[in-house]
Amino acid sequence: MLLQQHLKGFFMVSDFNKIYTFMAIVKERSFSKASKVLGISQPAVTLQIKKLEEILQATLIMRKKNVIILTKEGEKFYKLCLKFEGSMFRFKEEANHIKDEKTPIVVATNALIGETILPIMLDQICEVVDSELDVKITDHSNLLSYLLDRRCDFCMMQERIYNDQLIFKKLLEYEIVLVSNLKTDSHIGVNDLSKHKFIKDKTKTFLSSYFDQFGIKYDEFDTIYNLDGSVATRCAMLHNKTREYYAFLPKFMIENDLENEELFLVNIDGIKIIRQLFIAGLSDSEDMLDRLGKINFNVIS
Repeated sequence: MLLQQHLKGFFMVSDFNKIYTFMAIVKERSFSKASKVLGISQPAVTLQIKKLEEILQATLIMRKKNVIILTKEGEKFYKLCLKFEGSMFRFKEEANHIKDEKTPIVVATNALIGETILPIMLDQICEVVDSELDVKITDHSNLLSYLLDRRCDFCMMQERIYNDQLIFKKLLEYEIVLVSNLKTDSHIGVNDLSKHKFIKDKTKTFLSSYFDQFGIKYDEFDTIYNLDGSVATRCAMLHNKTREYYAFLPKFMIENDLENEELFLVNIDGIKIIRQLFIAGLSDSEDMLDRLGKINFNVIS
């Protein structure tokens, strides 16, 4: 019990040389032979064992002439060391493959991109990075920390974040359009937007900034429902038809709905809303980002 209590404190020590020294002595049955195997002087070997015994508060080895004898505590500690050695061997084996080429490249993005844009890009991205992809979906506000903490290799996001540790490459552009759930006037003026009832995607802070240039307060539009994202907004527009609603949605995700006349395009006179999509990574991923940035994703309108 006393030995286990001291081991608990011992394994907080980052220098494991004392363990290797002890094991070498036991295997070689000699301090002098252990010093040759380890490439250190015999006094250094003796000092390592002395410090080890002080940490454990137990005598591990007794020397009688040219023979070493393990004490009862020494025998127990040696058995623990054998387990440690096996664990370290497995650790080294796995560590050597931690950057194996078969390890998936991790991409983090938000729900809109992960559920709509990314799925139609997968083959092209995998071909460029020459690896499988592991996709992590998270809130936009978490993407920066995913990159900086190296929980992902690169991110796909709709805003450029100014951080000197990051590199951004423009990937593509897509159009955000105004749609109605019922057939209505196909053209309206920008000042008429406030007259209509909206189902909003509450992640669209981009639209607030966009309409500021026209002196229009997007946040003050008559909002009936405020939903988590574009996917939920599209679903609400398709399934709630008791009264007329308007919503801003990425055009690429509702092309079939427009063609089937389940949603109806409403053009805003003189307005075309274009949003960019970026890939971002740390500086050591610049080569991969350059290659990804050259892909022509012409399937997105």
